[in-house]
Amino acid sequence: MATIREPAREIPVVHDVDVVVCGGGPGGFPAAIAAARHGARTVLIERYGFMGGLATAGLVAPILAHTASEAHTPIVEGILREVTERMHALGCAPSWEEATQEWGIRFDAEALKVVIDEMCQEAGVTLLLHTLIVDVARKGDAIDAVIVESKSGRQAVRGKVFIDATGDADVAHRAGARTTFGRAYDNCPEAMGSFFHLAGFAEVDAAREEELRQQVEREMEDSRFQFYNPGFLSKRCAYHGDHAAANMTRFGGDPTDVTTLTEAELSVRRNVWELTRYLRATVPEFAEAYVQQTSPQVGPRESRQIVGPYALTGEDIRAGRKFADGIARGSWWIDIHCPRGHAYPVHLCTADCPMGADCDYWVAEHERMPASRQDLMPPKGDWYDIPYRALLSVSVPNLLSSGRCISATHEGMAGARVMGTCIAIGQAAGTAAALAVQEAVSPAEVDVQRLRALLRQDGQLI
Repeated sequence: MATIREPAREIPVVHDVDVVVCGGGPGGFPAAIAAARHGARTVLIERYGFMGGLATAGLVAPILAHTASEAHTPIVEGILREVTERMHALGCAPSWEEATQEWGIRFDAEALKVVIDEMCQEAGVTLLLHTLIVDVARKGDAIDAVIVESKSGRQAVRGKVFIDATGDADVAHRAGARTTFGRAYDNCPEAMGSFFHLAGFAEVDAAREEELRQQVEREMEDSRFQFYNPGFLSKRCAYHGDHAAANMTRFGGDPTDVTTLTEAELSVRRNVWELTRYLRATVPEFAEAYVQQTSPQVGPRESRQIVGPYALTGEDIRAGRKFADGIARGSWWIDIHCPRGHAYPVHLCTADCPMGADCDYWVAEHERMPASRQDLMPPKGDWYDIPYRALLSVSVPNLLSSGRCISATHEGMAGARVMGTCIAIGQAAGTAAALAVQEAVSPAEVDVQRLRALLRQDGQLI
C-alpha cells in the first residue's frame, strides 16, 4: 500500500481538565455527569451532534436490564432512573414505577437527546460535539491527551483520568493498551444490526398481525429476506404508537473496519426497503406504509474489549455472581447474535443452532456450547455484579473503560452490553474518575468501598 508522510506540527491544547470522557453513549454520558457532579472538571467528546450512542444514533430500544432476570425488581437506579423520570415528564417514557413492570424502558430517542443535554449542562460538563478522537498522546505509560479532529481542525484535550466509552475501545487501542476482539475461536464479534421505524400502515388486530408475521417468515424461509426474525410489526420497543420499531436486520463483520461498516449500512438499508416495497405490494393494510426512520448508524454489539485485572465471563452471568468490588448490576443473558451474520433460522450460538455441522465453530465447540437458550440465563429473580476491576486497564494507569468495551469475554460481553447495564457502569466509572482526581491516585488505587458507598448515596443499587 502506498503511503504519504504527514508533516510534523504543533497541536493546540484546547482543554486541560480532570476527567476526559471519550464517547457520549450509555457508557459515556452518565460517566461525565457523575464525574462533574463530584467536582471534577470534565470534558465529554462525542462524534455526533447529539449524545445517547446507540440509544439515539442506533434507535436501539428499549433500555434493558433495569430489573432482575425475569422479574420486576429494580437492579439499576441512579442516573438511569433520573433519565427515565425526566423523559416521562416530557411524555416520552413511562414512569419509573411503570417501567419496572415492563421488560425494558421504552422511550422516545429525541427526548433522550435533550434530557442528556440538560443533565450534562446542569452538571457543568464541557461538551465537544461533532468531534472525532483520532489519536492519543502518551507520557510514559499514561495518556497525556487525546487528539481530536473537528471543523475547528486538529486539537488536543489533556486530562488526568480518561474514560474510554467509545464502544470499540478506540482510545485504549490508540494508546497501545492490551485489548481482545470478539470470540477466542476466530476473533469474530457478534453480528451488527439496525432498528428501523415503519409508519403509515393501517392498524391490524392480533390475529392479522400473526398472519402477516407468518407471511414474512415464509418469505424468509425462501431466502427472499435476510432478517433473523419476522417481527416487523413490533411495538413493544416503541413508546409512541404511531410506528413499529423493528429489530430484524443482521450483518456479520468487523465494526472497526470502515469498508465493513460501509457494506453493513448499504445492506441494512437495502433489506429494509426490500421489505417495505414487498409489504406495499402484497399487504392492503400497508399500501401507504413508509419508512419513518432508519438509524443514523448500523449498531455494533461487540468489538474490542479492554484487558483489565478481571474479565467478566459467561459463567459469572449464569451463576448470578456477586463481587466484593461490584460497582454495577446486570441481568441480561448471554445473547450472542451469530458472529458469522447468518440470518433466519439462525439466531443464537447454542448447541441447537440450525447450522450445525455446516458451521466450523459449531463443529469445534458444540460439546462445550450451551444446549439451549435457558442455559444462557442468569438465575430467575437475580442479577450479576460488574466488578470494578473490569473497568481498569492493565496497560494504561490513568484509563478507565465504560459501556461495552469493559474487560469481558465474548460470553460476558453478550450480557453486559445492553444499555441499562452500560448506564450503571458509566455512573460508576465517572464517580471513580472523580475520586481518583480528588485523592491524586490512579483509578486502580481508588478505595472501592468508598466508591460503592458514594454510588449508594447517589441512588445507585449496589
